[in-house]
Amino acid sequence: MKLDKKKLKPEEISSMKDSFFHIYHILSDDGFLTKEFVGCLLKWSIQLPLSEGDLKYINPFYQSNEKPTREETLEHLFNLVYMIYLDGIVEDIELEVVSKFAEEMGFAPHIVNDLLKTIVTAPYDGVGIDHVRSHLKEILE
Repeated sequence: MKLDKKKLKPEEISSMKDSFFHIYHILSDDGFLTKEFVGCLLKWSIQLPLSEGDLKYINPFYQSNEKPTREETLEHLFNLVYMIYLDGIVEDIELEVVSKFAEEMGFAPHIVNDLLKTIVTAPYDGVGIDHVRSHLKEILE
């Protein structure tokens, strides 16, 4: 089931872009900038889509001095897993990249698969994505 990104609210797209740049900086600072990682970034940047104004955040000298809270980290994780599913095609490399991010943020890598399963099955279980998002802490614990 492919998700309709036209149904995403502007604040959801903005939140996903924030998560996109967050994973970029976390993993590129960690030396995880591989061909596959860049491929995921390009795919996600097209899906979002990023504007010219957004690209200033890819600047390697751009740094946010703020450390994300646990709640913000969970939101980033949710957004990244949601982006994996956004086009209806789940690629192994996408799961690997987001699992690496989860590990960097202190979560077990299997959390990504658990969260993906929850997002994919939510419509069939009669649960909305907003419900999944609001109960993210329970899902990840």
